[in-house]
Amino acid sequence: MSLTLSSPVAEAILKAAIHRALNVVEAETRALREGGGTDLKSFEYRKSQALLDLSRARQSVSSTALGQEVRDLLESLRIALMDNLQLLSRHLAAVKEIADLVAQSMLDADSDGTYARPFPEYLHD
Repeated sequence: MSLTLSSPVAEAILKAAIHRALNVVEAETRALREGGGTDLKSFEYRKSQALLDLSRARQSVSSTALGQEVRDLLESLRIALMDNLQLLSRHLAAVKEIADLVAQSMLDADSDGTYARPFPEYLHD
């Protein structure tokens, strides 16, 4: 069900939703930069909620009727999301690298050495 609101009210609701989304994304980005035990699950929930709020607020406003302030906020959100994506990608790559090292260590520990490469000093004799 779509509710059509007067333009200033609908735009105010959309601006509030954009601000909430921006705050969540920037908070997660800060937490990732600071390191430590970041609870990404809570950020995942908050970002999902922000997306739902944005989707609902967006339905009440025509894209042609967006004011410059809303456009600027959306651009700020886009930039914050790109920054957040880049940082999350780096963290995921680091986790993958660590997981690969652990997996290789486990394989090496389980191996009896039958198929291991010979030591280089024995190749020259």
